[in-house]
Amino acid sequence: MSRSANGLRLLRSLFSAAFLLSAAVLAIAAVGLRPGVRALAERYAKEPIAVRKPLSEFDTSRLPSFAEGWTREDIPPEEIETDEFAIIRLTRRNIAQGPKEVVLFVTYYSDPKSKVPHTPDVCYRQGGAILKEMKNITIDVPGLARGREVKARLLLFEQQTYNQAVIFCFFADGRFRHSREQVRWLIGMPGNRHVYFSKIETAANYPKDASPDSAVELCKTLFREAVPLLISEHFPTIEQLKR
Repeated sequence: MSRSANGLRLLRSLFSAAFLLSAAVLAIAAVGLRPGVRALAERYAKEPIAVRKPLSEFDTSRLPSFAEGWTREDIPPEEIETDEFAIIRLTRRNIAQGPKEVVLFVTYYSDPKSKVPHTPDVCYRQGGAILKEMKNITIDVPGLARGREVKARLLLFEQQTYNQAVIFCFFADGRFRHSREQVRWLIGMPGNRHVYFSKIETAANYPKDASPDSAVELCKTLFREAVPLLISEHFPTIEQLKR
């Protein structure tokens, strides 16, 4: 047998041995990897967490600029995909020109698989409203312990017999966000053991031939007064979220 034939046979043998060794290493790694991946998934899986105090018990008497008109409780939970919510109409105490009534609408979710449903720009239009303007705004909220400037979203709608100003944002895992995409990214991040998010919304009507400025300021005032109470008394603390 020639030297070249022997060399070829030797190479084949070596390659075959290397292939078998590589396959064996991969098989062992796969067997060991599965429990490791499963353990990591279990370790970093997020769990729901309840509010500290039901939103239905929101204390409107602690809002210095408003008096409660009525609380609406007749919305089916399946319509907003949660049974933890509050819809409260409030009347401005200081009677002045412009809108006098404003609505606070707060929802709370704690499902790690949630798609973050129901934003006003979608839901209001489904009810027949015409979206005339939408923009990001910053609201100064002096009552917050940290981060006084909150980014929110302002929407102006045209209804059949009136116009409407709406301000909303999300509060997710202790942070403010103003879009669904931001909230989805935040609640999907590894880290905290528990997960939640809330949509905080204020809305005021104004005449079709009037400027929206007074209605917008009324929504901002309610937002400034309601948000600190929601965070300090209802939403879970940062410490409660941790592992």
